[in-house]
Formats: sequence, C-alpha cells, structure tokens
Amino acid sequence: MKTPELELPKHVYDESTAPDGSGTRLTYSAERLVAWAERERGDAIGKWCRQICDRTLENIDAWEDNRILQLEDEWVSIEQDIEDDEDDENEHHYHQACDTVVREAASKRDRARQQMLEHSAAIEKLVREARNHIEAHRPPPQEEHFVGYFLAIAAIAAVAYVVVT
Repeated sequence: MKTPELELPKHVYDESTAPDGSGTRLTYSAERLVAWAERERGDAIGKWCRQICDRTLENIDAWEDNRILQLEDEWVSIEQDIEDDEDDENEHHYHQACDTVVREAASKRDRARQQMLEHSAAIEKLVREARNHIEAHRPPPQEEHFVGYFLAIAAIAAVAYVVVT
C-alpha cells in the first residue's frame, strides 16, 4: 500500500530500495498499522497525535518566549537612548508588539490543535482502509478434510489388521 503524507510511527513502515539503488520507498504495512492502532485500548492514534501536537505547542511557546524577550531587549535599549516624554510612546509600541506576538502564538496553537484533529481523522481513515484491505485479501478459510483423515486411518487400521493376522 502507498504511504500518504501522514506522520506515522516508524515501525509501521516497510522500506524498500529500488533495484538500481536510486532511491528508497517507504510503504506502510497494513497489518502493523492496524495492530499499532489497536494498542493501548485503541487509543494509540490519539496519543500519537497528542504527542505531535505537544511538540508543536512547545515550539510555539519557545518562539513566543524568544520573540517577547527580543522585544523587551529592543525596548530596553531604546529606553536608554530616549527622553522621558518619548518613553510613553515607545512603551505603548512595545506593549502592542507583545500583544501581537501573543495573538499570533494563540493563532498558531489553534492551528496546531486543528491539525491534530485532522491528522487523527486521516489516520483513523487510513486504519479503516487498512482493515478493509486486510479483510479483502484474507485467504478463504480452509475446509476440513475429515473424510480424507477417516480414509487414511481406516487404511492404516486395515494394514495393521492384515499384518497382525
């Protein structure tokens, strides 16, 4: 099966190299994907997506903190170079810039949470498709050959009877 652009755990992928060595192809194993999704009482997908979202949120928090620190450093350096009457105006610009950074970070967090929900839904869909694929390619059940076993046992019993008598 082809791998979509979803981020999945590495253990569900099969890696195959082209015969000429020109590239590597990653495909997921339907069986491993379904087994992974059913782990942890069926919440593996939710936990996986939350981990990805948490990493993204940590990056956004770090960006926000760094940007506010940069703004503070800029404001402090400007404050040292200006007179008191210009100070109020620069402080107002500093607070506006900080508010803008906070709003942008909140917007990025909302987008990350939305992407987590979309990612989770896409993985759920992929798991359903994998289950359908497994079911469609399952070999038909083997019929029991009781008659053949019975005839073989009867033949062995007949041979044993002839040998004994």
